Amino acid sequence: MTSVIPGQGNDYDGHQLKKLVQEDMAKGIKPKVVTADKGYDDGENHYYLKERGIASAIKLNKYRTQKKDKNKEVWIKLKESREYQEGLRQRYKVESKLGEAKKWHGLGRCRYVGFLRHSIQAYLTFMALNLKRLVKLLTGVGFKAEAEPKLSSC
Repeated sequence: MTSVIPGQGNDYDGHQLKKLVQEDMAKGIKPKVVTADKGYDDGENHYYLKERGIASAIKLNKYRTQKKDKNKEVWIKLKESREYQEGLRQRYKVESKLGEAKKWHGLGRCRYVGFLRHSIQAYLTFMALNLKRLVKLLTGVGFKAEAEPKLSSC
């Protein structure tokens, strides 16, 4: 994870994309392709990425390609592009980390009351995930529990 913007449960995700990309760019990370789920599918987000020379692999809502007007050709062309297809294939990597944070690191339920405390929980959770990844990259040893050896009977 390179950038995190904690929010409330009822926040619209689409408004956060620009901030996330700007944070990454301020850190010297220039993404070639940005992938996200349908919650980020907003015309402004696609336009923002195109302006900066970043390919969009934001999963499109069905109404974009199934509508009955000439404007759908732009979305069909995007959906058929190589960058879009590759971005969707790589999206599972981010989604699996979010799932790990939710299932194994308590991000599925806010432990603390208040936005500031929730933000601290989110930052610490993703710091832990990044540290686990760093250890795996440096040592080759992961943190998943290994199967216990079976005892042999004599």
